[in-house]
Amino acid sequence: MKQLLKTFKVAFKSINKNRTRSLLTALGIIIGVAAVIMTISAGEGATQEVQNQISGLGTNLLMITTKKEHRAGIDVRMGRRIEKKDFDILQKNSIWMSKLSPFIASGVRAIGPQGNKSTTIYGVSSDYFEILSREIVSGDVFTEEDVNSARKYCVIGETIKEELFAGTDPVGHQIRINKVPFTIIGLLKEEGKGTMGQDQDDMLIAPYTTILNRLYGHRSGYNMIMASALSENHIVDAKIEATELLRESHRIKEGEDDDFEIMTQIELQEITGNVTGILTLILGAIASISLIVGGIGIMNIMLVSVTERTREIGTRLAIGARESDILTQFLIEAIVLSLAGGVLGILLGIIGNQIIYKATDFYIPTDVNSILIGFGFSVLVGVVFGYFPARKAARLNPIDALRYE
Repeated sequence: MKQLLKTFKVAFKSINKNRTRSLLTALGIIIGVAAVIMTISAGEGATQEVQNQISGLGTNLLMITTKKEHRAGIDVRMGRRIEKKDFDILQKNSIWMSKLSPFIASGVRAIGPQGNKSTTIYGVSSDYFEILSREIVSGDVFTEEDVNSARKYCVIGETIKEELFAGTDPVGHQIRINKVPFTIIGLLKEEGKGTMGQDQDDMLIAPYTTILNRLYGHRSGYNMIMASALSENHIVDAKIEATELLRESHRIKEGEDDDFEIMTQIELQEITGNVTGILTLILGAIASISLIVGGIGIMNIMLVSVTERTREIGTRLAIGARESDILTQFLIEAIVLSLAGGVLGILLGIIGNQIIYKATDFYIPTDVNSILIGFGFSVLVGVVFGYFPARKAARLNPIDALRYE
């Protein structure tokens, strides 16, 4: 132990003698560790944000869509379109689904007192607002009677209000959607940007019957049917029930594949969690390349150090130092450089996360695992890239080393 402490002392003295060179050598490790911490933490932050967004979609959500396949760069419908008949069967016979709503999405041009803009209109039933937990801050939502009567009512998002009705309460005013006048009866609570950067307030919501009958002339078919299970414990029951009812509605025989797809909120969270996890892993792997570059820098500078201290090594070997002593000394120098870079890199990574949070308002939790991974890599780099120069120093011939000029 005494000998090891002495070796550490010699290593620190050697590093301290060339402070600038040592700092520049450790710079690659500093940047590498900081990059690993920031990328992994950013990935964790993105995963949390995605999960929160999905959770915010509503409670116990199920989404029923027509089965599609990706062919030649486009989505091709593989089954029968989801239609009113399917919705009616689910609504009349469902036990495990408490709320159901058709869902139709279409691009439109909205015209208000202060201009016009391209946006998206969603045709839904009155249950939609409960299924997705969308709140109203002014006015009210349309009722089931409004849906059955195909009344030209709509609810708008904050972005529509700011661009077409700035400074006024839009409730009670008219807005023209593809030249058809609609009365605004409610204003949605502001949601802000979504996971993928989309504006969740740039939207219009109207009865699906109005969209089908008054905007598109009895267009058949829905983009999807949205449903809410009775409780989280009954999501699987609701999915099984919906599958059986739709197979009967579509007259699918036993043994034949479904021509529809049902995605639950839990499955959606699992899929997005897996995707963001893979992306985090890839980003972390890319960031760790800079650690390898930093390790090469350490190996290079240690080889230079061996060359500069050849006579010193020869003298130590001549007075009785063992090869293992020389090997340990230079290996410790490499590890100390790498560890110092690792510690500074951790601090830089934590500070970088805070700077990003302050600048973008995107919360990046500094993940403990990312710190351990970054620090572990820095130790590994010190050992791996420091071993070759240390081994070279230990194997020097004492006589040749003493003669070296």
